[in-house]
Amino acid sequence: MTQEEADRHEETAFDYLLKRYNWHIVTTPQFALIDGVAYMNHEITHIIEFKSRDESWDSMMHYGTYLISWDKIQNGMTMAKMMRVPFILIVYLVESRMVLGVELATEDGTLAIPDIEIKETRTQRSIEGGSVMRKNAYIDLIHFYRL
Repeated sequence: MTQEEADRHEETAFDYLLKRYNWHIVTTPQFALIDGVAYMNHEITHIIEFKSRDESWDSMMHYGTYLISWDKIQNGMTMAKMMRVPFILIVYLVESRMVLGVELATEDGTLAIPDIEIKETRTQRSIEGGSVMRKNAYIDLIHFYRL
């Protein structure tokens, strides 16, 4: 997926969340430590990490977990604590046209999911490709909600 395609999917998902939940989402610059914040009635309600995947729900179920870098979770936990709002992950599954969400940290910055598995693995460095060894978190799909 190109950056341009990812941006279009992000726009699709955020438009859906605005229409369905009245969540306005403001994004951060490309290399910021979080992807954005959601707000309602002029008040920030969530710290946002956003991902889009060229997958279906069935293909996700094959793996049983969702992989995200542990650094991203730690950054979101810090911001949640600082801003006193929950940190959530939003995933747009392109093939299923489905928006999923999971709360990763509470408003006091504590991990919201107790059974996240963390291990060092080789993964894609960025949307541009490459690979890197890093700590990754594996989140069981039972914790996700369809938004």
